[in-house]
Amino acid sequence: MTGAVPTIAVFGTYNRDTTTYADGTRTEQLGGLVYTVLTLAALGAGAVRVLPVANVGADLWEHVCAALAIPGVDLAALQRVPGPNNHVHLTYRDAAEREEILIGRVRPLALEQCAAGLGADAVLVNLTSGCDLELGTLQAFRARYRGSLQLDVHSLTLAIGPSGARYPQCPERWREWVGAADWLQLNETEAQLLGGPRPVEVFAAEVLALGPRGILVTLGARGSFAAWRDGAGIRRLRLPAPHQPQPAYPTGCGDVFGATFAYAALRGVPVERAVELGTEVASLKAGREPLAALGALRTWAARALEKCWPPAA
Repeated sequence: MTGAVPTIAVFGTYNRDTTTYADGTRTEQLGGLVYTVLTLAALGAGAVRVLPVANVGADLWEHVCAALAIPGVDLAALQRVPGPNNHVHLTYRDAAEREEILIGRVRPLALEQCAAGLGADAVLVNLTSGCDLELGTLQAFRARYRGSLQLDVHSLTLAIGPSGARYPQCPERWREWVGAADWLQLNETEAQLLGGPRPVEVFAAEVLALGPRGILVTLGARGSFAAWRDGAGIRRLRLPAPHQPQPAYPTGCGDVFGATFAYAALRGVPVERAVELGTEVASLKAGREPLAALGALRTWAARALEKCWPPAA
């Protein structure tokens, strides 16, 4: 670690989310990178510096700054840009399947903005819009960065139609994106889009051959799968979701999983325990909405956290 207080930089985009769930419930709140940053802040409780690196549209600037004015979050690398911020309309058909429309789009991060993360102990790149930064920017940053880089594929697999409707599309150069990561995160749908209808274990082997140390695949209500290089071999782990809330609110669960794993890894927790912790905390989040529930994350996930950090005697 670079100092007494470790730093994790988070690259991505903030959204204005309008979400309609399958049961008719409707929410209006911040989305995108906010789930990752608030989870890290709650877990770190001021003992970790969280550095979001993002462009924020003028219409959402004050809202984002107010939401992130909490201990442990450093706003120095946020940049206000002219024009409207990303506004995402999510409509769930069931607990997992959804339609997505994106209105407005902030410009991608420039390399000089990403340079703010060069001194971080870990970097989490969460492609919440898919246009958060360009491949060349990520590769140039990776060439200079010596820490651990975790990449959440997220919306990179969603193309944008003329009306703003998002639809699945496999990026032509996805292997180059993957090759820039130490840890690759994606959900099962994204894994099948990139790797085809193959078992996730087979796709994982291809990913690891491209350079990452490990792959993390969220499986929704079925839990998670992980594979990583450990010494001369490859270890695999499949975990069920320990909680099955009804109704379920899946928005942000993948972000919570990724942030929890990244935080645990930063704290030196073994990979299998970090995956277990991410799976449990994400499944707890599935039963909680709105976004404000994340402020109490350390409280409702206390038992899960104690498995990694037992309370002092």
